[in-house]
Amino acid sequence: MKRSRPSSRGLAMEAARRAADIALERCLADLRSTIGADRGLVVFRLQRGGDALGLAGVDVAVDGRVQVLTPVGERLADWTALYGDLLEAVGRWTGTLCPEGLVVALEPRSADVVGYPGEHCDHWDGGPELAVEYPAPDPFAAFEEPPYPQCCAGHRVHAALEALGAPVPSVRGDFDCDDPED
Repeated sequence: MKRSRPSSRGLAMEAARRAADIALERCLADLRSTIGADRGLVVFRLQRGGDALGLAGVDVAVDGRVQVLTPVGERLADWTALYGDLLEAVGRWTGTLCPEGLVVALEPRSADVVGYPGEHCDHWDGGPELAVEYPAPDPFAAFEEPPYPQCCAGHRVHAALEALGAPVPSVRGDFDCDDPED
């Protein structure tokens, strides 16, 4: 039986997947290095400035201590670059736009990445628009769902934010959406 060779399209797709994995892994390594820990929760806070949203602060929780950073000067450039790189890497890895309100829960060999809408209207239910675990769990592994809130990335991050008493990192817009009220 003759083995077929992968197509050039297949090879290109595999190379793109590997590049996305490497980019996200590097961003997570930079984040671990920046906070000085392999385990922690990082919340990128947004602020409205005119017609755009921007990074207003970063909450870092490591070993039960919460540090609220308001990036200014050089720190603003460092945190803004890391935040932008994370948004791009997560977007490439998931194949979607990464929501601007970003929370990353780091573990030594994995990370939960949860994105909340940058702005929201009165009809928003408070849930994330994106919740992924990196690396992606093996879909063929024996499936045993842990109990809530440890069952998935979105619930784990929500529980961590509640434990800190921290709100989600999104900004309420000064607009009404087009959804009809229930």
